[in-house]
Amino acid sequence: MSIEIEGLTKHYGSTRAIDGIDLAFGDAVKVLALIGPSGGGKSTLLRLLGGLETSDSGSVRIDGAAVPRDEEGQRAWRRRNGFLFQSFNLFPHLTALENIVLPLVEAHGWTRDAARARAREVVERFGMGDHLAKRPAELSGGQQQRIALARAMAHGPALLLLDEPTSALDPERKAEVLDLVEELCRAGQRTVLSTHEMGFARGSADAVVFLSAGKVVESGTAEEVFGAPKSETVKAFLGKVMRW
Repeated sequence: MSIEIEGLTKHYGSTRAIDGIDLAFGDAVKVLALIGPSGGGKSTLLRLLGGLETSDSGSVRIDGAAVPRDEEGQRAWRRRNGFLFQSFNLFPHLTALENIVLPLVEAHGWTRDAARARAREVVERFGMGDHLAKRPAELSGGQQQRIALARAMAHGPALLLLDEPTSALDPERKAEVLDLVEELCRAGQRTVLSTHEMGFARGSADAVVFLSAGKVVESGTAEEVFGAPKSETVKAFLGKVMRW
């Protein structure tokens, strides 16, 4: 996927969540990891790429297409992508199956029969076939996140956007979800994720962007950023988070 970002800003009151970002990556990048301290702008940038937020200024182009700024265009843009958040966002009154079927029918125009068949297919792929009839409260955190990931993948997204998908999970469940995400990345799913999982970012990402205070401090290949960081800020951060 090619990504071109020029002069991008997003402010919330006096908070400069994204403060004049310029970035460019070519088609060779299939998996992009956003890393850095909490509050650095990772989630905001992810939401701007996915059309969930509108920038105050600047532009974003993915594969040559500009991310729309109008409401109708943004809705169409969002439909082409898949989203996974740290809080699962499953409908509590629906079964796991219906949580996947509903957006296929309502947002993507699938028939219910086709949506149910596709939902069963992706859930089986993620090892959740025995849990289709359960509601979210009957599932563990890791199981809920796998259902949420199946929902994000069900319509065949052009781009999968993951916002700290494992931050709410215990270590065992975290590993399960990361294994699934890694499998998708290796299968060619184009992905942008914000993460504090440095080992995963280093091992799975083609490119890495370090964000702090709404600015790009450093960017490059995973080996460049993790193996030979140029910025003292990045060196200090990685020295802390990769110590244990």
